[in-house]
Amino acid sequence: MKPIDIEHEVLLALRSTPGQAIHAIRRRITTAHGEGPGWRQVANTVNRLERRGWVRIVAEQEINEVWHPAYGLTDAGREQADRVHAQRINARGAEVSV
Repeated sequence: MKPIDIEHEVLLALRSTPGQAIHAIRRRITTAHGEGPGWRQVANTVNRLERRGWVRIVAEQEINEVWHPAYGLTDAGREQADRVHAQRINARGAEVSV
């Protein structure tokens, strides 16, 4: 996957289910055949989106007795995720109702 594709997938994953840790985001964007970005690629993408102001830490989750940050979208991130979602719909040739 290209970095922009990973960004789009992360935004869409957080749009549908906010409050996810990195490993959960990675699982959401990996296919059933295990195809998709690695954990480090997803973590780097989330950090990049956080620096842009599109993603923020919304909670913490305990996983195997270790606390991990859970991420969600900011208002700007939600707008960007909505744009990505609309682009996907338009690319499929469907109409977007406003």
